[in-house]
Amino acid sequence: MLLKCKREAIKLKNFGEVFKSFRESKNMSLREVAGDDSSASQISRFERGKTALNIETFYHCLHAMNISMYEFENKYNEYNHIDSIIYDTKISDAYLEGNISKLTAILNNVLESNEKTAKLNSIAIKIRIYMCDNSKKVHKKDIEYLSDYLFSIDDWSRYEIWLFSNSIFVLPSKTLEVLGKEVANSLHFHKISEDYKRKVHIILLKIINCFLERNDLDLSLKFINYIENINVPESEMYIRIFYKYSKLVYLYRIGEISSLSELTKIIDFLEFIDCFGTIRTIKSHLDKLQICNEIL
Repeated sequence: MLLKCKREAIKLKNFGEVFKSFRESKNMSLREVAGDDSSASQISRFERGKTALNIETFYHCLHAMNISMYEFENKYNEYNHIDSIIYDTKISDAYLEGNISKLTAILNNVLESNEKTAKLNSIAIKIRIYMCDNSKKVHKKDIEYLSDYLFSIDDWSRYEIWLFSNSIFVLPSKTLEVLGKEVANSLHFHKISEDYKRKVHIILLKIINCFLERNDLDLSLKFINYIENINVPESEMYIRIFYKYSKLVYLYRIGEISSLSELTKIIDFLEFIDCFGTIRTIKSHLDKLQICNEIL
């Protein structure tokens, strides 16, 4: 967490500068942001890095500017070029390109780190490499290490969500079922952000497609039903399309041949809206399921 203690002082690298950029973008004066909890001079000193704010005051000021902690943290990370593994698009880009050389270079860089999470990060990258080339197996001990870590954390943050999402296709089915159930249940027991919900929805879809690839239809249906009971808004068109796709593939696998024509409609629609990358993803998955030639 970026902030932990209620009275902890906020004084990190460039915090004040990022804060000031938000204030000026809102065309607000120092006095307007300070409100009754602090003074204009105190906010000014904070912006110049001369003093710190306690967390109560900091939250009050963000509220006055209608800025969420999520927005502030993202801008702070961008401003300071935070080298966080979950913000690193180089990994995703290299994976989508199927560029094992790039992924290997990133892996070697991670292995040089002595940070506590370096081993977990390296395992996640090894999994990406395996997803590009199935001959490059991930050691069982690495998978067990990652699984043990995820089971040890009671309240997952974005980091654990990122780890789990990256490891779905290598986890044993029983482990995947248990962890997937916990993630699905988290939607009902926590007041969570829309960003978190979306990540969980995508994870559930990945789990469904993983079990379809393993031909474990009972577990596929179990997670299809999880999403069925979630009210995914129409604005989340990507989630709804892939849910429909996953359900149709499941129906085909249990013998409902008519679902093939519905799958074709999904592909036609994606072509109509120029989602060619998504079409490639679907065709690749259908190839693995040995369905592709039957509908294309």
